Amino acid sequence: MNDLISIIIPVYNTGVFLEKCITSIANQTYTNIEIIIVDDGSIDEFTLKKCSEIKDKYSNVVLIHQSNRGSASARNHGIQVAKGKYIGFVDSDDNVDPKMYSELLSMIKKDQVNVAICGLATYSNNGVTYNDKSLESRCYEQPELMHHFLLGHWHSSCTNLYSKELFKDISFPEKEVNEDYMLNYWIFKTQKKISFTNNPYYHYIRRKNSNTSSPKTLRFLDWIKHTKLVLSEMSQIPTLKMEAEYQYIYSNIVLGNSSLLTLCKIKSDEAEQLYEIVSANLASSKKMLYNNKFLSMKYRFMGMMMAECHTLYKLCVLSSYKMKYHIWKKD
Repeated sequence: MNDLISIIIPVYNTGVFLEKCITSIANQTYTNIEIIIVDDGSIDEFTLKKCSEIKDKYSNVVLIHQSNRGSASARNHGIQVAKGKYIGFVDSDDNVDPKMYSELLSMIKKDQVNVAICGLATYSNNGVTYNDKSLESRCYEQPELMHHFLLGHWHSSCTNLYSKELFKDISFPEKEVNEDYMLNYWIFKTQKKISFTNNPYYHYIRRKNSNTSSPKTLRFLDWIKHTKLVLSEMSQIPTLKMEAEYQYIYSNIVLGNSSLLTLCKIKSDEAEQLYEIVSANLASSKKMLYNNKFLSMKYRFMGMMMAECHTLYKLCVLSSYKMKYHIWKKD
């Protein structure tokens, strides 16, 4: 018999999208799949009804209910009950290509790896908005594997198929933002190689209330905490030190700009504090900021402005936004 694959789907009040998500998994060309829906304490009656309907409709669906503890906890719960030899994760408002899991499993077998990764296409109301094919499809060995990870690739867990044995001593960090990043870091650094295809089999649907578009609060400092932890470990490896420094600097710059974007739209004490914290981080990391060869001129300039004159940079960004809004409203 073919190896069983367990696909874990955390659900929280996303019933309106769940049918399309489940259908995309049920219609896989690889059929020996267990679908584990973990309801993370949904309070939306439609979502609860939809979960029950899907459980009744498909014989390979397992439905679990838990109190609301976040997607990381839901995924960990799913891992505990999964019967598959391999594990994948899909967010309940996304969907996947019919060939995704047959291709990923084939890569695992062919290349004799514990992790296979596919490309990701981002969709919005206007269609495909992003499809990164900058990396070629092939096997990546250490330290090249970690080189690309630290430069921003393969951070999502949803594009991956994992051997279940990897989760014996590793789980998603709970009650933290950016949990995928840390899980993949812990796993990737232990692997001799992984297999990658840039075919965009995973379809990420960009929505207004996602973490990437939501107002920035102090909880997003988890990202800084994670990249700082990685920096402290990777600094011991000379061939990867600059990549780790890049990831830390980049995370501060992005969060700094995101906090300012939040302040452009709403009054937020936490966004103000977040900007002050990351600006201070950049000011104390000027050597990395000025010398890192992986940082683009655009991001280096923004980082330098936040580090050297963060108040002026903040005023410029806020004023520019207000001016654009004024012109748009006038038109």
